[in-house]
Amino acid sequence: MENNLPNGWVETTLNEIADWGSGGTPKSSEPKYYDGDIPWLIIADLNDGEITTSQKRITKLGLENSSTRIVPVNSVLCAMYGSIGKLGIAKMPCASNQAIAFTHKIHGDIPYMFLFYYLFSLKKYLLEIGKGGAQQNISQSVLKEVPFLIPPLPEQLRIVTKLNGVMQKVESNKQRLEKIP
Repeated sequence: MENNLPNGWVETTLNEIADWGSGGTPKSSEPKYYDGDIPWLIIADLNDGEITTSQKRITKLGLENSSTRIVPVNSVLCAMYGSIGKLGIAKMPCASNQAIAFTHKIHGDIPYMFLFYYLFSLKKYLLEIGKGGAQQNISQSVLKEVPFLIPPLPEQLRIVTKLNGVMQKVESNKQRLEKIP
């Protein structure tokens, strides 16, 4: 098989480059599980950028009595249901529901922002591989098999720096456009 990748690049899968997990939902009929101190993310909280707030919060008891777990800071988050491919970067310790996959740990020297931008570039592909009728979804096992192309670290850092600059300009232009009556 012919390899058309640039010199030094490697093809692997998302499963090989990170440990992935997903959250859970505390029993909704238990009020003592909700309105606590722990930010609990739902897909609506994913904003394709940094996540610093959540619409909902759970208690320590809610965390302990469900399959949700704490998402580490700088974890990359990806919606698996409905809004497949909607992304976020956890900028606070938080928990999430089962509709969101997240990285526990990214292996090697891969910057979390490189993984974020890579997934951002695959949004259309992630939607295409979704299954289901009324509400499409992908499972964590499907997400883990998504191909991942790794350039050498200096190239990853150049890509992240360039895209950070582009995204700042996009955000600045968006803010200016919102001010136009």
